[in-house]
Amino acid sequence: MSDSQFVRLDPSKIKIGANVRTDLHADAKEFARSIKERGVLEPVTVYADEDGAYVVLRGQRRTVVAAEVGLTDIPAQVVPKPDEADRITDQMVENLHRAAMRDSEIVGGVEQLALVGVSAAQIAKRAALPRNRVNAALAIVDKEQTRARVVSGDLTLDEAAIFAEFEHDAEAVERLERAMQFSRPLSHVAQRLRDEAAERAALLAEVDRLRAEGLPVLDPDEVRDARGLRLDDHVRAADGEAIAEDDWPTVPGAAVVVVAEWEYPDNETTDGDDESDDEPVQVFKPTWICRDPAAAGLVQRWNYRTGTHKTGDGEADEEEAAEAAREERRRVIANNKAWASAEVVRRDWLRQFLARKTAPQGAEALICEAVVGGQFTLTKAMDSAHPMLRELLGLDTASVYGGGRQAAEHLAEQAATPKAATMTTLAAVVTAWESSTGKHTWRNPSRWDARVLGALSTWGYQPSEVEGLLLATQPTDDQPVAV
Repeated sequence: MSDSQFVRLDPSKIKIGANVRTDLHADAKEFARSIKERGVLEPVTVYADEDGAYVVLRGQRRTVVAAEVGLTDIPAQVVPKPDEADRITDQMVENLHRAAMRDSEIVGGVEQLALVGVSAAQIAKRAALPRNRVNAALAIVDKEQTRARVVSGDLTLDEAAIFAEFEHDAEAVERLERAMQFSRPLSHVAQRLRDEAAERAALLAEVDRLRAEGLPVLDPDEVRDARGLRLDDHVRAADGEAIAEDDWPTVPGAAVVVVAEWEYPDNETTDGDDESDDEPVQVFKPTWICRDPAAAGLVQRWNYRTGTHKTGDGEADEEEAAEAAREERRRVIANNKAWASAEVVRRDWLRQFLARKTAPQGAEALICEAVVGGQFTLTKAMDSAHPMLRELLGLDTASVYGGGRQAAEHLAEQAATPKAATMTTLAAVVTAWESSTGKHTWRNPSRWDARVLGALSTWGYQPSEVEGLLLATQPTDDQPVAV
């Protein structure tokens, strides 16, 4: 335009005129970081009013954010004042036809920056991209199959990063695909896969250790289910006598399998308020089995019947009860593992949630219930200076005089505005609940468990299947609760 000119103006001195765009998303952290780091790269468009003051015509959001982050000058193009119809049309066109970068384009840009030697941290800073998005892009740059699915729009960048992690494992990819098919959160499935891999590595290490001691330990894949083969569950078919433990190695077909079990630290379960303090831990136990009990002249003790070895009504009832107990044990083991995996995902999500500047809708009601209702989880956290809150915020209390108590007091002092105070209090309530959770929670969920997890779900958290037990969710035929 021949009658336009380019100048540099103080954004705080530019008037904000009428605009069809009412939501500036001025609290978008990435955009604000970009403006602060790189400045305003594209000139805003302004015109001079009757008093000679400049009024923003296009670029309202850039102007507002530039002023908020403290920039003292930004590029501007000065044009003649338009009539109202042109102003409205131009502002609508500017926003209606502006397309965001596609995930595949972000991957390409991140890859190019990495190739010229820019670190992941610097890419995040220079491009004002969240670090996890940069990491996700870097994770798939050399994964052709997964990257192609991003280009086609089949996967988002975050989804692709998970698929790329397991691209080498066809079974894992199949589980991820199934999760997507049934709209299950990929983050939970991925964490479960990681935990299973870690468990298998630990199991194989224990197998190697026991073999070095001379035990005839089978590979985990050789015997998938040892429940019906355990020597301590068998007796001699001839006389119903149990085999002495010292004689197990001499039984034909005898071998050892390593079984993962859950135990409480003191080998006793606790109840009441102490339950959360005595979480079960997974241990590996060598278990003697007989690969062919019949050939070894053995029969399961509840099937033994002098002379006939037939199962009568009493034995059938006993076996049915035993199988029900085994099934319940399998359910407990599976859900304990699922809870441990979900805890990792949930706490990662909470770390991001705690970074919010303002509390979400409904926060005040949850805070009121916790404070006025005297929730034990909150009073317990207050007594110990909110350890989970400090942990998830990454606060170093070891080097601070007064430790956790002073750190907690400092957090409260920093919440100087009503919005900040509300968010900090919400964080204290939610992390107090989180601190009280454990593998016991899915077995005996309370009303407060359901209330807090339900609130987190409305604020964006996607619960796993085992967490759904807290919400009393009803599974569909295609989406069974973890068993």
